[in-house]
Amino acid sequence: MAKLIILMGPTGAGKSVQGDFLAQELDGVHLSSGNLLRQDPEAAKMITNGKLAPAHEVERIIGEAIKQVPAEKAVILDGFPRTQSNLDWMDRELPKLNRPVTDVILLELDAATILDRLGARARLDDTPEAVQMKLDEYDRNTQPVVEHYANSGMIKRIDGRGTMDEVRELVRVALS
Repeated sequence: MAKLIILMGPTGAGKSVQGDFLAQELDGVHLSSGNLLRQDPEAAKMITNGKLAPAHEVERIIGEAIKQVPAEKAVILDGFPRTQSNLDWMDRELPKLNRPVTDVILLELDAATILDRLGARARLDDTPEAVQMKLDEYDRNTQPVVEHYANSGMIKRIDGRGTMDEVRELVRVALS
């Protein structure tokens, strides 16, 4: 049974960067929900204005992507789960895929740093208004998911304010 690592955190926390690092380090596959959604024509239309795609769409896309990963490869999920619906989907579907969650990493970051980072990224869905909508959604819908993993004792909190390499080392230590 291969690892399934979840990277959580608000938009701009560095989940995709750290997911790429982990995939390389573990010889695994990094599945970024944001990237997968932007590549899906229907979902891309939904998220351009900062709104989150409906849970069933995200679950469909993530499920299809996980099925493509060879059984011996670790999966690093970034940006999923975000909602109670996603957690319910994982409870129902991951056993069928033989992919239990092994680790949950939470990259914590303050709003000012997020806005600075995303201003440099210059994506269509990173306008200040869209970022604020994403942060509001995160507080409303994802914070309960974070609490779920914290209550289960699985979550490892990482200060995401450092450089990519500093955060990478903190993640590496947390997983060892």
